[in-house]
Amino acid sequence: MMKLSSIPLLLSGLLLASPFLFAAEEPDPVPPPNRPDPAALRERAKKISPEERQKLTREFREKHGLMGTNQSAWEKRREELKKLPPAERAAKLKELRQEVQEGRGKFKLLSAEDRDVKQSEMKTRIDVQIAELQKRKTEGGLTESEQRRLERMQQMSKRLGRPPGTKPKTDVPRKSEGELPPPSPK
Repeated sequence: MMKLSSIPLLLSGLLLASPFLFAAEEPDPVPPPNRPDPAALRERAKKISPEERQKLTREFREKHGLMGTNQSAWEKRREELKKLPPAERAAKLKELRQEVQEGRGKFKLLSAEDRDVKQSEMKTRIDVQIAELQKRKTEGGLTESEQRRLERMQQMSKRLGRPPGTKPKTDVPRKSEGELPPPSPK
């Protein structure tokens, strides 16, 4: 049961750690203006102790929770809000903001069925993007960054396509549920 609930956390961790994981690759041709300097991030990561890294990870999880992975619910809510008259929309937005403020720091745990549904939704969205990138690849080729994105998406789709309860073997045993594994030696 814990294995499927960790998928959204792993994906968010992958997104957060991607500058560190793929640091050996060449940077994108035109990086977005809000992207931090990769060299500075690497230096900062080297200076953080494993305990401090665990603390920062826990703080991030407490602050953001798992709502970042619930894209379809936010999209549905947004469409509902668009259809409301301005006065009702303002009242509903105020109510939603209060809900978010009250719910900060609490994890929203999903049932096994909800996790399976969420996992299949994520896989469907990723597969659509893979199909678009593969179509562009056959038509005229991809840039380096698009090729890397395609490869990463294919890896994510493969992971999300695993049957429930299967997990790749790890050589680092965990001590307890609340503790993160130590960083791997380089």
